[in-house]
Order: sequence, then C-alpha cells, then structure tokens
Amino acid sequence: MAADPSTMTDPKRIRVLMQNALARNEEGLARLCLRRIFELGGEGHPDPLVRRLWQAVTAYEETLKMKVGRAQRETKVRKKIETKGPLVALADWATAKDVTPGFLAAIGAGMAEFTGEYIVLEYADSFEDNVVQAARARLEGFGVALPKTWRSRLT
Repeated sequence: MAADPSTMTDPKRIRVLMQNALARNEEGLARLCLRRIFELGGEGHPDPLVRRLWQAVTAYEETLKMKVGRAQRETKVRKKIETKGPLVALADWATAKDVTPGFLAAIGAGMAEFTGEYIVLEYADSFEDNVVQAARARLEGFGVALPKTWRSRLT
C-alpha cells in the first residue's frame, strides 16, 4: 500500500512518491501528491489568505518545474507580492487583461482552486467589487465551478 500524501510534510518525499506513482500509471495518486505539494507551499503563514496565495505561487512554480525539468522560482511574482502586498498582487492578477501563466498552469493541472482568481472569490470581502467580478468572470469563462463557500455580494 502506497503512502498517503495527505499526511506527508516533506515535499521531496512527496515528489518521489509522485514519480513512482507516475511510473506505475497511478495517475490518481500522482495527482494527490501534486495537490499536497501545492498545499504545503503555504505552510508557515498564519494569515489564511496569504497561505492560499503562497499555495498558488507554489502551484505555478511546481507546474513550471514539471514542464521544463528544473526548479523555476518566479522572482517577478515573488517581488510583486513583497513590494505591493498580497491583496494588490491578487487584485492585479484577477483584473489583468490577459490570463496569467499561473492561472493556465493550475487550470491545466485540473486544480483551479490554486489560482489567484479562486482565492479572490474565497476572500471576496477583502477586495473591491470590480476585482471580485473580474475573478468570477474569468473562472466562469474557463468553466470553473466557483468556491462553495463563496456568496456573491454582487448581482
């Protein structure tokens, strides 16, 4: 019986489990491993919104790593969060004219909950109405089910 990735806390061990699962064509287990790696990206952040933001950044960096075969730190994204703050970074992504690569990567992995837009809806009360509406429109435009906990304050 394979280890349960949801109980694991070491991303390196989870990556090994994921690689083994992929080698055995156990795509369900590999997907659980990937999800757990994304979740661990927010560890250590007491603010739940900031934790979710770093999970989204980890999701993007991890999908890039899988695509190019080596670690890819998104320094531009990290710098934006550092200089402008998490709320501005999320608002900028949600209202950007073009879809961000991180959004496409999370959607492509089937894990829309790791997009900035999804996080905006989870914490809609922290954002202006136009930001919330843009996040909602983008997610709906890609056929993503909105967060179950989200209740629109907009009509």
